[in-house]
Amino acid sequence: MGNRKITKKAIKGKENLHPSSRKAAQLTRVNLRVDKLKGQTKARKDYADAKLQRPLFFLHSLSSPRPLSLPSLKALITEVYLGRFDGRIDELASERRAGRPKPKEMLELEEIKRREWNEYESGMEVPDLTHAPTSRLMYSWLQSETAMNVSHIDLLRHIRVSPNGEVILTKKGRGEEMGMGVPLPGEVEGEGEDWTGLSKEKEKEGMDVEVKWALHS
Repeated sequence: MGNRKITKKAIKGKENLHPSSRKAAQLTRVNLRVDKLKGQTKARKDYADAKLQRPLFFLHSLSSPRPLSLPSLKALITEVYLGRFDGRIDELASERRAGRPKPKEMLELEEIKRREWNEYESGMEVPDLTHAPTSRLMYSWLQSETAMNVSHIDLLRHIRVSPNGEVILTKKGRGEEMGMGVPLPGEVEGEGEDWTGLSKEKEKEGMDVEVKWALHS
């Protein structure tokens, strides 16, 4: 009986407790335990949410079940995923008064961007959208409006991608086991969306800026 956990409900007369009474001490311990459990639950939820963010991004980037080429996947990472906060950072920068410190949100977003770019330089783990069974499986979830949760992540083949390094398989996934080795009904064979156009547009914009600068020098 000595190890029995006491709940708030079991403490009678808790509304009028003397601060130094035994029951007050019991209630304090109960409150601390409840707060600890709430904290653990929130930590687990925050971890699950963070773990899901990247796969969810790549899930919603799909416009068809067809796999991407490796150059297209890399362009999706660099031009879209790693730049997803750029608009908000620019907005916060324009709202910032001269001489004022950067707002907390801006600092946090800049830190996320810096950390993720460093991760990509050494190898970033992403769902393998170059793998047909994986892209088909993810697209089937998108089409059926399946709510992705943490249990879905292990079903996906993952690779580690870097700008110039070799592609490394990090999770085998189960797409082929789930019958995704054959085209989905109505699927047209071939490569999926080409994101490399964004890289070319960005490169052209940079060249245009250089030309304008040279003309005005």
